Amino acid sequence: MSSDMLDDADAGEEDILLTPDDVARMMRVNRRTVSTWRYRGKGPRYVHVTHNCVRYRMSEVRKWLSDMEKQESEVA
Repeated sequence: MSSDMLDDADAGEEDILLTPDDVARMMRVNRRTVSTWRYRGKGPRYVHVTHNCVRYRMSEVRKWLSDMEKQESEVA
């Protein structure tokens, strides 16, 4: 994902569509990890644009991260 896209997202454009590669870079994980999360229903909500084209809304990725933080703090 380009730094321009991150700047736009920080400016309030929460529904920018991200590729699985974008999400993987943001999370600093392998693209396969993002795919595994999707397959297992554990990752951020996503949109099937076409049969083999998946995108993630920035707002959903941030919501998922926030929910994960809450889950972690509840365990402690």
